[in-house]
Amino acid sequence: MRITRRLREAELGSDEVSFDKDHAPRRRLLARAVTGLALVASLAALAAATASCSSNGDEPGGGEETPTPPNTTSDAAPEAAADAGGPDASIVDAAPLPITCEAPPCATQLTTVYANDGESEGYCALLTDGTVACWGTNKSGQLGDPDNADGDSPVPVRVPGLTGITSIAHTCALNDAGEVWCWGSGPYAQSDTSAITTELAPVKLALPGPAKKVDFGFHVGCALLRDESLVCWGNNVSLQISGAADSFGAVLPPTTVIEMAAGAKEIAVSSATFAIFDDGRLVSWGESPTVGRQTSLSRDSWPTAVRLDHVTMIDTAGREACAVANGMGWCWGAADQKSSFQTVDPLSRAMPSALDTPEPITRVATTGSVSRYDHGIYTLEKRRWCATSVTGEVYCWGFNNAGQVGDGTKEYASRTVRVGGLPAPAAEVKVLPYSSCSLLTTGKVYCWGSNRNGQIGAGRPKGSILTPTEVILP
Repeated sequence: MRITRRLREAELGSDEVSFDKDHAPRRRLLARAVTGLALVASLAALAAATASCSSNGDEPGGGEETPTPPNTTSDAAPEAAADAGGPDASIVDAAPLPITCEAPPCATQLTTVYANDGESEGYCALLTDGTVACWGTNKSGQLGDPDNADGDSPVPVRVPGLTGITSIAHTCALNDAGEVWCWGSGPYAQSDTSAITTELAPVKLALPGPAKKVDFGFHVGCALLRDESLVCWGNNVSLQISGAADSFGAVLPPTTVIEMAAGAKEIAVSSATFAIFDDGRLVSWGESPTVGRQTSLSRDSWPTAVRLDHVTMIDTAGREACAVANGMGWCWGAADQKSSFQTVDPLSRAMPSALDTPEPITRVATTGSVSRYDHGIYTLEKRRWCATSVTGEVYCWGFNNAGQVGDGTKEYASRTVRVGGLPAPAAEVKVLPYSSCSLLTTGKVYCWGSNRNGQIGAGRPKGSILTPTEVILP
């Protein structure tokens, strides 16, 4: 079956990509996708358009393993896509596939870690015993162990002192008492003068009450509390904490965000903050164009709805954001400015545009773009994304100079490709500029791409690993 869609053309313009699917979905999960496939197929009667592509780059890292043949790609023309589902549209079951641990050790959640240099990479996983294990970069204490003097770790190591953990967000963990513990570099409310501190061991955040969700950008942290209120703290340079005239750029302690943001069930934080509600509404505030909606302000402090329906999840990275709305992926963010001398419309990617995926998706992950200046040559390595589908497939697109797309090559993926070699359906996928990791429904984690910091988690030498490799969970 081939199902194609065109990127939604927002008022301020959008790029286009195309895809195809030439392999059979996993039969035991296909029934879950029927409703969503019918919805997407009905969009295929609209007008066709062209596809765009980009060039390849070199990984900052070293050798590689033997490439394997690519999986699925497509040269099909994309077709027009409508909004992400209104009251008359069929509703797609976009819940992530459940995880059942077949043989410990197993993970139940997967997240990326932050690094200030834009190149160091690592991941953390929440294990079934309520502990947290991290691997990859330790440049800013991302392993959470001050006694670790060996730098980066090519295999996961447990973060000391953490027990009863129920969820994780980058290098922060929420326990069953509603306490938030953080380590590494971030806005951890440990200083009255600086939003960012570096903590080599987990520190407890002084929140006004127990939390049920937490997330962090580089300068700002936010938590949903059990009393349904939302508090944010850090540097208010994007007005994500307060819209008061004298608060711009101030370092603020945990502050209750206005009532319109209260009662959310999920949050995501980068240069803008997003809240998802039970009815599928998505609201945003902070820096434009990251807010993903029309606004006359470069920094909009008022939580306002993004024009997407039935939103089930959102992922952010710097000035980029992607959401799943009624089984479709939608992305937006900063304009592609290739040099400081180039004039571009800063709002050219301000509105959500649909991703091309061969079937409805449950999860999506994005990276920010990476600017590189080497020997007098400026290059822009554009953001990329991966997604998990309702049948447990993983699809990726974009930069592939370290094999991070997972198709067995280092060729730029201008169209969606299926990641091969995963032994079970995927429940989650997370991406960094040069690597990718997926959490499977068995509780196992597989990674591929650059292993420069040991971020593949398999104890392998530095270099590129072009196919999914199992992480050695502790």
